Amino acid sequence: MPLSTSPILGLLATLFGTIFLGFGTAYTLYPRAAYPTIGLPAPTTPRDAEIMDAIMILFGAKDLFVGASILAATWLGNRKVAGVLLVLGSGCAAVDGWVVGGFTGEGEWNHWGYGMGMGLVGVLMAGVVG
Repeated sequence: MPLSTSPILGLLATLFGTIFLGFGTAYTLYPRAAYPTIGLPAPTTPRDAEIMDAIMILFGAKDLFVGASILAATWLGNRKVAGVLLVLGSGCAAVDGWVVGGFTGEGEWNHWGYGMGMGLVGVLMAGVVG
């Protein structure tokens, strides 16, 4: 059996899609409480906090879309499409880590760690390797 058809990849894709849904839900419904999970410093003024709440909701909507797309492609669609979406999602994690690391000087691996795993699963599911 080719590695790209392994059932474990579908389960891992489901895990990554669910993680995106979880963070997206938290960012959208509880932006201020979820903000520290990104790794950026807390806003210092009430106006900055309001602006960050709005940005967190936008960020949450992106994560909800990515998570739902990964799950839909994994379970209702095409494994190759799911693989491509996982690779694209790993790109989102790469940018997140780059921004956080560039701004704070740390915390990038909190994003890059799962992003690399997600990208690897995506490459395998898409059939690029294996």
